[in-house]
Amino acid sequence: MVSSTTQRPHYSGWNRRVPVVETVSPDQRIWFISDLHIGDATPCDAFFGKDRHLIALIERAEREGALLVIVGDAIDFNQAWSMSRVLAAHQDLFAAMSRLAKEGRLIYVIGNHDYEINLFQKILSFRVCDELHIGDEVLVLHGWQFDPYMRDTVGHGHEWSTTVHHLAERYLNTWLRVPLGEFYTLGNRLMFWMAHKLALLAKLYTGAMKVLGLPRSAKQLGGYLDYWAQGNMGDSMGMFRPVREALAHGDWKNILCGHSHLPGIVPLDGRVYVNTGSWTFASSHFVIWDSGTWSCGDWITGRQIGAEFYEPLIDGHLYDKDFWQWWRENYMGLLRFREGEERKGRLRGWESYIRDFQHLSQLQPLSVSPLPASPPPEEEAG
Repeated sequence: MVSSTTQRPHYSGWNRRVPVVETVSPDQRIWFISDLHIGDATPCDAFFGKDRHLIALIERAEREGALLVIVGDAIDFNQAWSMSRVLAAHQDLFAAMSRLAKEGRLIYVIGNHDYEINLFQKILSFRVCDELHIGDEVLVLHGWQFDPYMRDTVGHGHEWSTTVHHLAERYLNTWLRVPLGEFYTLGNRLMFWMAHKLALLAKLYTGAMKVLGLPRSAKQLGGYLDYWAQGNMGDSMGMFRPVREALAHGDWKNILCGHSHLPGIVPLDGRVYVNTGSWTFASSHFVIWDSGTWSCGDWITGRQIGAEFYEPLIDGHLYDKDFWQWWRENYMGLLRFREGEERKGRLRGWESYIRDFQHLSQLQPLSVSPLPASPPPEEEAG
């Protein structure tokens, strides 16, 4: 495995250190996973006890002599409160990761939840970098760099707001997450309702100030609510358009990210956006690069994943709607929302796994066969 490490000569990024760029050869098999969000193994740990499944994937990569790249947010420090709680709850899993790292076949790309970088380097022996280059073919970033709101808040209050979010979920015993249709809990519905009332108050305030000749703007709040609504409709973390711009106007033919938890391999005008999905809740997504070809799937179910989750984003119609239009189309009164009510009794969403926390940890790991590789980008685009 050919690799090199460089440091950029300037400081950037939320962790205020010299960013590290790793480069590895494209002529090899590389497994990618991200957004594991491993916590303390309590019911508010979104990893959902899938240790055996992830260990099976790691052992598979080890048998193949492949490289494993974890594209950030492996540990949910805010949810677990302390590293000792995480390590105690997942000893075998971290032992498997560390073993692969000591063999020189695990690279860790830093994510926005990765505050304790020394843990990865000194305790788990990971090779840590801020971005990874697969030759001159693929740029690998966690993805917060393309998030319109996260890129401005990471390192400036993001850690505290994340901690408050996890505390609320822990003590209210509910999930406060997007999309609402999948996390259709009373607490989450109440949160959306309160956001709407806050937006109404902001509109009234700005209108009153305008009448008094004291112009105020609620543009920032309105923009965030639009971002929130569009994430709820499918563009999780608002990443898709910025990544598409970077592909269209940059030098990279392939950009791979995590962060949004939305897996897929998306051909875009002869170039490719790849997202590694996540290992939270019922998900167990992975991506494979095999000397120039891509494949994506779910480890537990064996399901193959292409661009299906991104079809509503490619045509752009989703972005015609703002928060207010989303609200008018979905709110049914009495804390009921159309996208959640229509799923009841029809689709098995995350809420059913929440009521059956042990379900996923009881499943036996599959012996997943190699997924068929996707055609090269030039063929797919044509």
